[in-house]
Amino acid sequence: MKKISVDFNTMMSEPVDIVKLGQVGTPNGDRLPPLQDGERVILYDEEMQVEAIVSFNAANRYWLASPDWSTRLDLPLDTAHPIVSA
Repeated sequence: MKKISVDFNTMMSEPVDIVKLGQVGTPNGDRLPPLQDGERVILYDEEMQVEAIVSFNAANRYWLASPDWSTRLDLPLDTAHPIVSA
């Protein structure tokens, strides 16, 4: 399964609850691996990962992903650079 680094904050804009992956022909869209409509992928950031189904909005040439929150996995904090308080 392909892993795609995302910004889960994109779920707040319309359409809500959908992760926006990128538009074809833009830096975000062009950095995506080759995708197929309906493909299952893993979305991740620094804190979590979740499986999702990707879809292509042909009218806007935009890749979107619908997370399956039952597959959410919280990732361990980066212990290589602990926060030190003064």
